[in-house]
Amino acid sequence: MAFHDVSLPPEFQYGSSMGAGFSTIVQQTASGHEYRVARQSQSVHRMGLRSELRTSQEAQTLKAFALARRGALHSFRCKDWSDYSSASNGQATPTTLDMILGTGNGTVTTYQLVKRYEVGGPNEYTRTITLPVSGTVVAALNGVTTTSFTVNSAGQIEFGTAPGVGVVITAGFQFDVPVRFTLDVDRWTRLQADAFGVWSLPSLDVQEVLAEVEWPERWQNGGSKALGTISSSYRLAFNDGALITYQPSGAGLSLFLPVPTYQASGPHVFTLLHTGGGASITLRDDAGATVTTITSGTTVRVGLVRTSTTYSWVTY
Repeated sequence: MAFHDVSLPPEFQYGSSMGAGFSTIVQQTASGHEYRVARQSQSVHRMGLRSELRTSQEAQTLKAFALARRGALHSFRCKDWSDYSSASNGQATPTTLDMILGTGNGTVTTYQLVKRYEVGGPNEYTRTITLPVSGTVVAALNGVTTTSFTVNSAGQIEFGTAPGVGVVITAGFQFDVPVRFTLDVDRWTRLQADAFGVWSLPSLDVQEVLAEVEWPERWQNGGSKALGTISSSYRLAFNDGALITYQPSGAGLSLFLPVPTYQASGPHVFTLLHTGGGASITLRDDAGATVTTITSGTTVRVGLVRTSTTYSWVTY
């Protein structure tokens, strides 16, 4: 699966439906009381789209788009015409004061675009925006418009110079939604011939994709161990878990990897998170040879490559 940075043609007729939903478990007890469990912290937007296709060429264009996405396999951009702007009504022209992204501390230069709903209400909802429309993002520092920024592929504003301490960063933007076709479309994209040379699409349903990454399929699950502050070198064990966090209290310390005699090779054996403290730490194999040096605040993933007679620890 992958994200294709292309947009579904927006010529939809009236009658399309758009909205968001959560997957909440509602369990009723024998006494009539309810337990409600939120399975999702973020809503998933769905759109039931309808389109009248005037010509055979338009029908073929839509068919080609669905084929190129391999049905539901690859995601793409789609505009939710009910909510595509940072403005409170979801449709007005964005302004630099629409959304507060954060407050400067003199160090951070990158701020994620977000849209907030029911601001000031009892349970404000924050939505991460990853697909701003190019050329629509405007920003301000303490209310003063600035153009000294870029927008990266993750929907983050990157300033050339970090905003100063206490400076309020605000922004406005239009945005698309990352979506995929639903399984109904995946099985059969119906093109209906209504009359000679006139085509329609009875249904074209899409569903929002949240945080689309390959990690859930590429990384193994595992436990973790927080070593906290360490004042001496430490020898890792496989039963410590896949995620190890630590903070060396001084220079010259090492982390020793375990003997891999009975460990299967693979891309993910350990994730080592240096939580800070200034001093670097040396990662060594079980014999003491240096694998890499891990600097303060850095995360290193450790894999194992094995041949019939040798093994090698790799980091990336």
